[in-house]
Amino acid sequence: MLNAAIMTIKNTGVSIQNQFFYLQNFISSPRTMGTLMPSSPWLCHAMLSQIDWATSLDIAELGAADGVLTRRILSRMRADAKLEAFEIQPAFVRKLNQMDDHRLQVMAHSAEHMSTQYDAVFSCLPLLSMPVRTSMRILQATRQQLKEKDGVLVLFQYSHLSEKLLSRYYTWKKIRVVKNFPPALVYICKPR
Repeated sequence: MLNAAIMTIKNTGVSIQNQFFYLQNFISSPRTMGTLMPSSPWLCHAMLSQIDWATSLDIAELGAADGVLTRRILSRMRADAKLEAFEIQPAFVRKLNQMDDHRLQVMAHSAEHMSTQYDAVFSCLPLLSMPVRTSMRILQATRQQLKEKDGVLVLFQYSHLSEKLLSRYYTWKKIRVVKNFPPALVYICKPR
């Protein structure tokens, strides 16, 4: 398992400094962090391939961390699109605020308090690590804030155990991404 982690770090270009930063934040708050290392390029690609970038103008990212997925979202967004990146870890909020892009608004509070309508929401939140009531409030808030006709939630998890919770609010399909450490499941969710 350690060898797989080392190979993933080498293959994704994750610096030891960035890995240490993730580890520090995981140790300080494992229930909100949920992972020891950033998402791989393959996981990011699998998530970002699920929406129509020509029509998705209002986008949210839940659990933006240090911006691994955020930067890729911004690179695909139209010039007139907007991204609200939700993050509660102060160290990550500082890193996100260093990004220089007028389309990005960093939301330094829980995704439970979303107040905008979105075409697409990307979530990197560890649903199983958080208190169940918090996960439920976030999923419910996301469902309420997705635009009715074509709104979509795209999230990843490391276990299928969140499927029962997801099914309360969404119909979904999933994709397995093995080129990530650990391997991940990407869920493409439509409100019920």
